[in-house]
Amino acid sequence: MIDPFLSQNEELNRDASASLFFVILKVTILRNLRREKNMKADTFNAIDRLFAPMQMILKIPVYQRNYDWTETNVRRLLDDIRTVVQDHKPHFIGAIVYMESQNSDLGMPEYLIIDGQQRLTTITLLLQALKDLCGNDDQQAADMIESFLTNKYSPDEYKIKLKPIKSDNVQYEALLNNKPDKIDQDGHVYKNYMVAKKTFKSWIESGIKPMEILTALRQLQVVGISLKKGEDDPQIIFESINSTGVALTNSDLIRNFLLMSDHNQDRLFEEYWLPIEDMLRRNNDNYQLDLFFRQYVIMKSHGTVAERKVYSTFVKLFKENGYTHESALEEIRKYAEIYSAFLHPEETNYSDEIKGYLADLNQLSQTTCYPFLMHVFADFENRVIDEATLGKVLKLITVYLIRRSICNIPTNSLNGLFAYLYSRVFRMPANKFKYYEAINKYLFAQNNKNAVPDDEALKFSLVHGNSYQNQPLCRLLMLDIENGDTKEKLSTNNLSIEHIMPQTLSRSWRQYISDKEHEEYVHTLGNLSITGYNSEMSNKSFEEKKKILKQNSRVQILNEDIVNKDKWTIQDIINRSNRLADILIKKYHLDQVVDPKIVFENVDKIYVSNPDAATGRKPVSFTLEGSNYSIKTFKDITVKLINILDQDDPTRLEKLIGLTWKGDFELSNSNNRLVICHKEDIDDKMEWHYAEIRDGIYVMVGGSATTILHVLKELIDAYDIDENDFSISVRAEQ
Repeated sequence: MIDPFLSQNEELNRDASASLFFVILKVTILRNLRREKNMKADTFNAIDRLFAPMQMILKIPVYQRNYDWTETNVRRLLDDIRTVVQDHKPHFIGAIVYMESQNSDLGMPEYLIIDGQQRLTTITLLLQALKDLCGNDDQQAADMIESFLTNKYSPDEYKIKLKPIKSDNVQYEALLNNKPDKIDQDGHVYKNYMVAKKTFKSWIESGIKPMEILTALRQLQVVGISLKKGEDDPQIIFESINSTGVALTNSDLIRNFLLMSDHNQDRLFEEYWLPIEDMLRRNNDNYQLDLFFRQYVIMKSHGTVAERKVYSTFVKLFKENGYTHESALEEIRKYAEIYSAFLHPEETNYSDEIKGYLADLNQLSQTTCYPFLMHVFADFENRVIDEATLGKVLKLITVYLIRRSICNIPTNSLNGLFAYLYSRVFRMPANKFKYYEAINKYLFAQNNKNAVPDDEALKFSLVHGNSYQNQPLCRLLMLDIENGDTKEKLSTNNLSIEHIMPQTLSRSWRQYISDKEHEEYVHTLGNLSITGYNSEMSNKSFEEKKKILKQNSRVQILNEDIVNKDKWTIQDIINRSNRLADILIKKYHLDQVVDPKIVFENVDKIYVSNPDAATGRKPVSFTLEGSNYSIKTFKDITVKLINILDQDDPTRLEKLIGLTWKGDFELSNSNNRLVICHKEDIDDKMEWHYAEIRDGIYVMVGGSATTILHVLKELIDAYDIDENDFSISVRAEQ
């Protein structure tokens, strides 16, 4: 017997589309599955077999993805159909996997489409478009198409043969039943129908008859794989044929996993999945839905998750946490409601303050914090915290991210920070009672790339940095300056960023501004404003720009030091940069929480009076006169402590040169090593034990933990600090 898959070689070789490789690969996998599971497979004309003029139902199960073929996909198929019209040869369009059963209500065949629903839905849209173009002279073609698309003698519920998932079916039925008032003209169903209709109309006008087009459509061939109910597992088949590079998104895979094998899949789809899609899927775009699932998995796993591992991590979490399909969907719906508030804060019932911070994060596209905020908003919904605390936390995170953006700090470290932040802050349950304070303290304890930028760094970046390069941030800064804390806010709508000194200097500007000055200051904060008259202002003279701003602009605080100037100089730009920077530093001020009682690990405290207690312990922080400092090693303690002490009393360090770890100023020997010294006093064998603090002055930082505690004791004694005011927190022993 000739293998029906192999018999398609001639057609496959003729089909030169970009997806040919994946078609062949999919067919190969289907062939192997058929051999392993003894599934029935054959090759047939898609319309004549699946839309035959008989009573039947083609059902797209709820676990399938939405209809999302684009105009590009449809035009490629139409090009292939035009070739069939010309050469009258069958054309292979891929594989269809279906499971046949009987509809008990009507006693007619019902085919559950496991794979291929995008192509089948598109074929019906092509048929409907062609039917609507058939005139009185083409009634035979119109009647034939009607028999393909509908069950003539069935009740209204089953009149249309193809049943897409609910979110698509509303549009599909409205189109086939000619109800234009119910059609979403931005949806894929209508858009692809119109592409086909316009294309077929041009063909008909060129002399091709509707019956010829219909004949070509009936020559579209597929490889059909028929599964047997009760014997073949649709989910295993589905995952096997879609693991070959065919573009299934993470949300597609998760939906299939949760719905495909559940006996209550229709109810679960209606109660859970459809509301999730309604909240997160807008304008036929799955981007936010897929991003949500990645953020959800990161939140649940308390760690970073690569895009390619989202689905496998979800399945692992599902199994490890003992979820049922319904309990998982119930939780996902809860977090989807929270995530929807991040995307569309204006549609929520939160306070104006919370809506404002969410809108700022949205404008800046700062999505890395969402896994952490999902935890925080869930705590609010569960009444762990009140709305005031929620607002404080949201302000902290928003301002932290704004300060980083102003200082142009790379964002690559933020994924890890926010993935772990909640679990690390609240590893100690008692921190929930000081919710905001604990988060604040943890953030301020970060160093390197995750440190909170200080006011000095912020001022420098605001005055000297290229504020224009990040336009969403620049627009936010402008509006925050202008709006302040007033209730009536100036909106970003119809406002653009305006350069007072223009980006291209005209002759009037070049009279007193050099090219070098222009390059250095043109994009700085002091030279920027916002206006609705950007096109009118362009590179006009300062006098003309000032007149437009004075007569028409509602912007006052930003422009108050512009409208009264006779000309706009570099010094004016510098002065204005400083004024606006001071406003923003005040606006984005954060008070650091200093509370030694807040700890992030279960710790024991050790003191320099008992240096042997440090042996074998892992330090996490030290406390000096009530202030807590995070560290990772005992060596870090010495360096950080001496820097703090030196800042408080810079004259004392030089006086302590020659101090030994036994508390005197004798030269070092095997039992009396130097704590503070010059480099030339250090034995070559001991050089790695020392670190330079400043000006050629070195401090002993190495050695065993016990030795380091001896050194620390000498340091705090030398600076007249009570030993009880200095302690080291070490990770508690199990």
